[in-house]
Amino acid sequence: MNILHALYLFIFSLLLAFFEVQIEGKDGWAARLPTWRPQRGWYARFYKKMMGGKELTGYHIGVFGLVFLFLHYPFFAGGILWSVEEELWVISTFLLVSVVWDYLWIIINPHYGVIRRRPRHDVSWHRVWWGPFPRDYYFGVLFSALVLYPLWSVQVCREWGILLGVLAAGTLVTLLVTESVRGDVQR
Repeated sequence: MNILHALYLFIFSLLLAFFEVQIEGKDGWAARLPTWRPQRGWYARFYKKMMGGKELTGYHIGVFGLVFLFLHYPFFAGGILWSVEEELWVISTFLLVSVVWDYLWIIINPHYGVIRRRPRHDVSWHRVWWGPFPRDYYFGVLFSALVLYPLWSVQVCREWGILLGVLAAGTLVTLLVTESVRGDVQR
């Protein structure tokens, strides 16, 4: 992991957030999309429990699958051989990218925002907030680090820290720029 790779993943996260804002508008978690929504079955209950009460949708299976597939691209492009260690990096990266892309959605969505708005009250699909972030984000970052536990070394922790730092810095810059140019939107 280097700074350019981490910056690339931040830009990817920002573009994902932008596309989702265009697709979902103000209705997060695919609330008004014509998508498959299984209510029964162990997998739907398991997903809801693991995702803090959010329902399973076909849209989210598709978008999460696409991101996960994208993160595996280096294995197919010929540069990196697949291994358990590399797969742990993919999973860890997926968890961090998911947190950042979701928060960027809140930041750049003209119906929400962070500084002049109240996301903990307006973003209803994140039911529990700890301070400025949904509880899910803290667990996403924690699980991202724990997935790498079998590989922990000074080098691995440094690389993970670079990724986290670049994603956080990019998110902060996006927040400051967006909030400084944002006009209020009628709800």
